[in-house]
Amino acid sequence: MIKNIFFDFNGTLLDDLKLCADVEAEISREYGLPVVDINFYLDNFCFPVKDYYEKCGFDFTKIDYKDISKRFFEGYLAKEETETHLHKGVKETLKKLKEKNVKLYCYSASERTILEKQLKFFGILDYFDGIIASDNRAAKGKLEYGKEYILNHNIDTKNTIMLGDTAHDFEVAKALGLTPVLVNFGHNSEKVLKSLNVPIIAKFSDILDIAEKY
Repeated sequence: MIKNIFFDFNGTLLDDLKLCADVEAEISREYGLPVVDINFYLDNFCFPVKDYYEKCGFDFTKIDYKDISKRFFEGYLAKEETETHLHKGVKETLKKLKEKNVKLYCYSASERTILEKQLKFFGILDYFDGIIASDNRAAKGKLEYGKEYILNHNIDTKNTIMLGDTAHDFEVAKALGLTPVLVNFGHNSEKVLKSLNVPIIAKFSDILDIAEKY
């Protein structure tokens, strides 16, 4: 049985695909750019997100990316509580993993206070043994504070899964020495995920079977 699982939040625990796509569509219209369809989004969404916006036609020699980012988060946070929800089976699966004494961590590029507020709103904050997120007081990237957390908390990376929904999550997991597992109901298409040659699950509860195998 695996000892630890790191969970990405957006797209993995939280079903926010439609809201993200809708807010980005609004921004594209505001800047006079064509709106991409959901298949383009799933095949092209990437990190850094600035690269994805460039694929959508934004020219950051003429537009300040900080303005786009600010506009996105304002639009997203204004509707998150009414237009997003946890993926089916999240609470039940987290509960079963806790009963099996698996340590659970939420690992996100979000700012810590925002992430904790989101987890509390959706009723899953108490399932997590740790929250690994951005601290605005320190200029550190997701990979850097992930490494720091693992070192400071003596996480056994060989017995740790990272569950995510994008190619970026795969890259982060590999860089941290974690075993990547991806869901096919998040922000990247199954075509993109299959190219990575890692386990892919079609429903959230399938992570129980994966955890048992390690």
